[in-house]
Formats: sequence, C-alpha cells, structure tokens
Amino acid sequence: MTRRRWRAAALAALMAVAGAAAMPACSARGPQAPRVHKPPKPVKDKYAGIPAREIYDLAMRKLKHRSYFGAREILQKVLGRQDATPELVALVHLALADAYFYDGGVLNLAEAQSRYTNFLTFYPNHERADYAQYQLGLCYLKQTASPDRDQGQARKALAELGKVKTNYPSSEFVAAADGQADKARELLAEHDFRIGNFYFRRKAYTGAVRRLRDVLDAYPNYSRKDRLYLILGQSLMGIDKSEEGRLYLEKLLAEFPKSRHAGQARELLRQPLQTAGTGR
Repeated sequence: MTRRRWRAAALAALMAVAGAAAMPACSARGPQAPRVHKPPKPVKDKYAGIPAREIYDLAMRKLKHRSYFGAREILQKVLGRQDATPELVALVHLALADAYFYDGGVLNLAEAQSRYTNFLTFYPNHERADYAQYQLGLCYLKQTASPDRDQGQARKALAELGKVKTNYPSSEFVAAADGQADKARELLAEHDFRIGNFYFRRKAYTGAVRRLRDVLDAYPNYSRKDRLYLILGQSLMGIDKSEEGRLYLEKLLAEFPKSRHAGQARELLRQPLQTAGTGR
C-alpha cells in the first residue's frame, strides 16, 4: 500500500469513529416518546376575592386620576359578579360612560354617547339620571362641526341639553346645561348668519333678509349682532326698503357704538335716502 492510500484509509477510519461517537446514545435504546407540552396555567383573577363594591371604588380612584383605560378594565370586572347589586351595576354602567367620555376622541365620545343613552333607557328614574342627560348633551356638543358645515350635532345637543330642565327641573345641572345650550345656539346662529352673508355677497338680497331675520328671531342673544345689523341693513336697502334698512344701521350704532362696523354704518347713514342702497 502506498503512503497516499494509507493516509486516505486512516482518514476514513477516523471519520467513521467520529460519526459513531456523535450519534445520540438514545438511538441504541430505540426511539423516544414525543415530548408532551403542558397547557399554560390560567391567569389568576386578582380581584376574585375582593367584594364587588371595593372593585368599583378602586375603579373610581383610577377614573379620578385620569387612568381611563385602567378604570374601564376594572369596572368590567364588576359586571357579572354575584355580589354586584342592581344599584351597583347601574353605577358601573354610568362610570363606564364617564371613562369613555373623559378619555376623549371621536370613537370614545361615540361610545360614551351610546352608553349614556342606554343608561337613560334602562334607569330613567335613577338619582343620577339628570347627570347622564347632561353628559349626553355634552357628547353631541363636543362632536359639532365648524359653523360653515352642517350643524346636525349642534341641534341634537340643544335638544338633549334642554331635556335637563324639562325632565329634571330641580337638578343641580340645569344652570350648566343652559350655559352649554347657549354654545349650541351660538353655533347655529353663526351657521345661519353665514348662509345669509353668502346670499348678500351674491346680491341675492331677498334670501339674505329672510335668513338674517330668522337669526334674530331664533337666536336673540347671538354675540355678533353688530355685524348682522350691518348686512341686514344693506340687504334691505338693496330691495328698496331703505327706511327699514337704516333702522338696523341705527340699532348697530345704539347697541354697539364701539363696533368695528360702526364707521361703515355711519357712512351709509350719511348717504341720501334714495341712494343708500348702493353702499357696500
């Protein structure tokens, strides 16, 4: 055997020995049984031994500290508990609505709105029904659009806030509801004013007069009546009702002497009666 062949044979023998050593020892004892995976242990409910009322109180502390998601998680633990009284369940549903409302955002407000509505449906005589009614009105008010867009939500807010005084006249939330209703009225008035101003700018004076008069009739506390008086006065002049138009310009000067529109009103009033309608 040549030296080269001898080296090749020796190398082959070493590889065979190494391969045999690398084989698992268990192969000599036959195949092993497959490993059985134990199922995960169920998560222990840390509130299981706590009375339902204490869980509710804990959730309310979370709510007070603005931990809204955490409050909702804990409040859900109360529902379905055998020791949760009907009174406590009602409070839980109201607290869940609050947790969504104060968390904010479009989706949370919509969820809060639904929950306040359900509370009033199932607990109309509850001692906190007046609060739920007030909050429902706020849900709509917080979802209102800018005055140049549709004001359907503002109308709903006004209707729901009005129910506080109608349904709960002795409620502590009557004054607050009236104040929030004023915000809804302001949005509605501004929306209608902008429509009137749209007609005015296009010299559709008849439509402008009708819309602006509606604003004065429906929303007498509109905050920008000085601007409305000016445009209504000019619109009336544009349809040959100059005398009536001048009355609104004079009202502007009498009620809002420091208005930025006062100078324009004085200028229009200085014009001859028959030509005042040409002033823009």
